[in-house]
Amino acid sequence: MPEALANKLPYVVLLNFLVVCSLLLVLGRIATARPLKELPGGIQNAAELVLDWFVAQARSIDPRAVPIIAPFLASLFLVILLSNLLGVLPVPVLQIPPTAYYSVPLSLAAIAVLGALVIGAKLRGITAGLKHLVWPNPLQLVEELSHTLSLSLRLYGNIGGEFIVALLVAQVVPYGIPLLVHALGLFPAVIQPFVFTLLTANVLSTALQRGEKPKLPEEAMNVHRITTP
Repeated sequence: MPEALANKLPYVVLLNFLVVCSLLLVLGRIATARPLKELPGGIQNAAELVLDWFVAQARSIDPRAVPIIAPFLASLFLVILLSNLLGVLPVPVLQIPPTAYYSVPLSLAAIAVLGALVIGAKLRGITAGLKHLVWPNPLQLVEELSHTLSLSLRLYGNIGGEFIVALLVAQVVPYGIPLLVHALGLFPAVIQPFVFTLLTANVLSTALQRGEKPKLPEEAMNVHRITTP
C-alpha cells in the first residue's frame, strides 16, 4: 500500500463505507421505482429469492414482526456483503474493504446488538426491553458486550486477515498469484454476511423471546395484514 494512502487510511475507509451505503440507496431506489409484476422476470425473481431468506429468518424469530425484523437483517447483510466485495475491485482506492479495519466491524456489531435491543423494546415495551438486560441474569449486559466483541472479531478476523494476506502476496509476487488470493477471498466475503446475519438473528431472538411475548405496534400489525396473503 502506498505510504501516502496509508497515512490517510481512516478517511479512505470512511469514504468507501459511504460509497457502499450510497450504492445501496441508489440500488434500492432503482429496485422500487417500477411496480412489481404478476409474472416476474429474472431480476424480480432474484430479488424475491433473497428477500424470502430474510423473511424466513424473521418469521423464525416472531411471525408477527416480519415487517420490522426482515429489513433490519437485510440492511446489515447487504452493507457487509458490498463492503467485503470492494476488496476484489481493481481500483486502487476502492479496493480497500471497510470491513478489513476493526473500527467498521465493531460499529456494525454495535449496531446489530443495539438494534436488537431497540427492536425488543419497541415490540415488548421499554420496561420489558430494559428488564432483559438485568433479568433473569444480572450479567446479561456483559453478555451483550460479549456479543458485540464476538460479532466484530469474527468479521474482522476473516475479512481483515484475507486482505492482509493479499497485500503481502502482492508485494512479493505482483502478478498472477494475487488474483488467485482475491478469488479465494470471495468465499469468506460472501459467507461472513450470512454468519453475521444469523448471529444477529439469534441475539434478536433472545431479546424478544425472554419473558413476556412481544407486543407489536399497531402500524406494524397493519403492514403485516397487508403483506400476508
